[in-house]
Amino acid sequence: MSIKHIAVNTPRDPGWIQPGSDAHLHTISPSKVGAIMGLSRWESPRSLWLRMKGLIPAEEPKDAFDTGHDIEPYAANVYRRRMPGWRLSPGEVQFVVDPEHFGFPALATLDRRRVRGRSRGVLQIKLARDLTDMEKFGDDFTGDLPGDYWTQVLMEMVFTGWTDQPGHLLALGPYYQDRIYEVWYDGTAKQEVVFIIDECRRFWDSLAGDIPPELDGSVPTYEAIRAQHPEIERDTEVELTAELAEEFVAATTDLKTAEETARLAKSRVLDAMKKAQFATCNGALIARRQPSSRGSVALYSAKGKK
Repeated sequence: MSIKHIAVNTPRDPGWIQPGSDAHLHTISPSKVGAIMGLSRWESPRSLWLRMKGLIPAEEPKDAFDTGHDIEPYAANVYRRRMPGWRLSPGEVQFVVDPEHFGFPALATLDRRRVRGRSRGVLQIKLARDLTDMEKFGDDFTGDLPGDYWTQVLMEMVFTGWTDQPGHLLALGPYYQDRIYEVWYDGTAKQEVVFIIDECRRFWDSLAGDIPPELDGSVPTYEAIRAQHPEIERDTEVELTAELAEEFVAATTDLKTAEETARLAKSRVLDAMKKAQFATCNGALIARRQPSSRGSVALYSAKGKK
């Protein structure tokens, strides 16, 4: 990508697009790409579409976002120690792509810009705040980079034009663990990008119409549909099809049964574990106990070896 297609700004510059602003909402960012592709854990294609259409409220700032920003100076120091020779920008750097280039407005806001001589690279910082967050990366950051994060870093590389160097994601754990994940712009990634750009363009074009992405069973979609019509017109009815009515009754009944069955199984495992931290079967790790915030313990399933 030619640099002519990109405007580069810092928060001090007049061209900076503030995250959370209306202008930012109506631009495709790397994190939105994960939602468009159905990879995000926090936003679905349907919820993002409704949000960008203004049919549900914009997402409220979360404390976790502030915590993430607060941790960035510490993360930058960790990165410098792990990767001597690379210099980092003092803060965020934003790249705004000419809408004509991809057929939709795009921007990437890097947590830090990496510089070594004439080389440039992206750096994304992620904080795993607890062990549940850690599991997304595998135990102690030994697993693969989650798909939504991989896509986010890849598209940061594409939107900045910095594809010669691998993109880096620095993950920080709750007990000062850390790992640098690399995303390479190789042949497989190039094929993915072609597909992703087409999907983003199709999603962007759909915002001009009235046909949303298909419903799915994710939590973000469910929460978005709930938020779409907060008002209730008293004494009004909607006639469901027989198929939808049967699906709803069966699913909610099965859900209650499944929850009770799962609760019983967890109780039986906890009873068998007594004070043990791990439960195994034929060498495979089945479950682990850990302290909860209420002074008791929580039980988590965990497949594999310790």
